[in-house]
Amino acid sequence: MKLHITNGDCAGDMLNRSERIQGDVLCWKDLLHDGPVLALPYEAYSKARTTYLMSLLKSAEYSGEITEQMIAADFVARKNRLDNIEVYDEVVLWFEHDLYDQLQLLEICHRLLNLGLATPPLSIICIDRHSEVPYFYGLGNLTLEMMEELFDQRVPLSQRHLIVADTIWNFFTAPSSENLASVAQTEIAEWPFMAAALRRFCLEYPSIETGLTLTQTYLLLTLLRAPDELPALEYTLKQSELKGLLPEGTSATERYYEVLSGPATFRRVFNHLQQLEAAPFMGDLSVRSELNRLMNADLPYISKCLVNGEEVFSLTVAGAEALQGNKQWQGGNPSDFWRGGVHLTSEAYWLWDEHLKQFNVSAYD
Repeated sequence: MKLHITNGDCAGDMLNRSERIQGDVLCWKDLLHDGPVLALPYEAYSKARTTYLMSLLKSAEYSGEITEQMIAADFVARKNRLDNIEVYDEVVLWFEHDLYDQLQLLEICHRLLNLGLATPPLSIICIDRHSEVPYFYGLGNLTLEMMEELFDQRVPLSQRHLIVADTIWNFFTAPSSENLASVAQTEIAEWPFMAAALRRFCLEYPSIETGLTLTQTYLLLTLLRAPDELPALEYTLKQSELKGLLPEGTSATERYYEVLSGPATFRRVFNHLQQLEAAPFMGDLSVRSELNRLMNADLPYISKCLVNGEEVFSLTVAGAEALQGNKQWQGGNPSDFWRGGVHLTSEAYWLWDEHLKQFNVSAYD
């Protein structure tokens, strides 16, 4: 029997529906680009991640059914599945090229290498595009038939793959980021998408020029000027129309131009952000949390109001000044957040210098 490990419920649900791809499915659900990711024993590690994920839900104003108990139980179930890895004759990893997935691959390889058990043969499907999908954001864009075709194209992973990933994971969870920045600057033969993902992770540290992460900068840019077009959204809406998923009486074209030419609602901001990213990796909860960070700060860069019952976002004066390079985020806002194993505070504020490809650590009042 095979164990299929994938990046979330969407791909996992397709694998579970397949009559041809047999085996158990483990969905690895964690956004490791944000919050503490510490080199701790598993119980303490999962507790820290659970606490962070609950804080993310709160900051994103989540109103769904996910509870702290459900998140904690997911970490326990993940460990139990790996602790019984010997019952499987193959482990198949299903992932993509973006930062979200590449960090998950690092953790999975770290866990497998350090199990202390005989690991069955490993294989991987990891893609950055699909010839039949014009706007590929992930495995969730594929059909079940496409997933089944990819299954036949899986390639084996060696012990060397695990060792290299484990080394990078240790850099990622360390309290200092110099080694991670260094390894990101050259391509990694065993993991063809990893270096680009790590370079993108470095850009999620505050910039030495503005004190903003690249995501925060992109969000401000979405409010500075409306996009001329959002082709991925247009394609998605047309596909939804063909499948009969749009509200009755609503056309894809009508809905598209409502979003494109209307005010800066969350949907427009989110789709514009996806377009700005070379390899989008944030879901709606992460994006909403980032918007709220910019909006609820001591010196906010974003404001919002209600228009016809819908939230509409706009730049503040400080946000506009930041885009002009005339304001530093840390000059008006205290900091307390994590990137991997690195804790960014006012006393130890890690700034990324994109020109020199290195970090600068400073303190500010």
